[in-house]
Amino acid sequence: MRILLFLLATLILSGCPHTTPPPKDEITDPALIRGAIDAHATEFTSARFKEVVLDYFGDGERVKVRLLILVKQPGYLRVQTRMPGSDEVMSLLVSDGTTFAMHRRDTNDYYSGPATKENIARLLPVDLSARDVSRVMFGGAPWDRFDEESAPATLSWDTAKGAYAYVVRRNEGGKLTMWVRHSDFAVVEVKETNSKGDTIYQYTTEDWKGQTGRALPEFRRFVWPARDLDFSMDVGETQLDIDLPDSLFELEPPPGSRMHAL
Repeated sequence: MRILLFLLATLILSGCPHTTPPPKDEITDPALIRGAIDAHATEFTSARFKEVVLDYFGDGERVKVRLLILVKQPGYLRVQTRMPGSDEVMSLLVSDGTTFAMHRRDTNDYYSGPATKENIARLLPVDLSARDVSRVMFGGAPWDRFDEESAPATLSWDTAKGAYAYVVRRNEGGKLTMWVRHSDFAVVEVKETNSKGDTIYQYTTEDWKGQTGRALPEFRRFVWPARDLDFSMDVGETQLDIDLPDSLFELEPPPGSRMHAL
């Protein structure tokens, strides 16, 4: 009988959803959590993400490429793209956070203009500005995307995820939600939904490695259902706080390039 009761109790407990109560020193002010997120991200001065494998699903096809990603505070970004098994650079994108330049070797096209999410998507379909790409690579928040909306932010504790939920309502309905860990205030997930609750855009992270306060994810996934786009970035090695000269984030048009001002 005792064995039967034990098995029943186990079944009941396993069927209960896991919840995490809020921490005793819970933050309730959205402005304070924003400051804490930025403090976490600025713990890093620079990073080199080596042997990044980008696994891309979109338009009914799957493509794998290798990336070398360099980021540097406050918003510098450099992305080199190579085909698997080759050291030849297919394309190169650089940005100082305000402007960007990109060269595609296959077509010899050179693009330059504001570092908006639309322009960055020409190489990285992450739907983020260059500054936001740098921020999320450091475990921070895509503030450019959140600050597009005029509604004030709200903050609550999500017991199901065991993290803060930082929410901004979108102007046309729906909302932007960002989940933030309490331990080090790293951003672990971002999701945009419409007024019906359908997912418009989602960014998730896994495999956080490193010490508390200095941890970064080795796996990032971006999902964009309206464009049938789903891709992941798997980082092979991360080098932190290294010397990255500003010249690495500059790119003059190669001779003979076709110029495109955006």
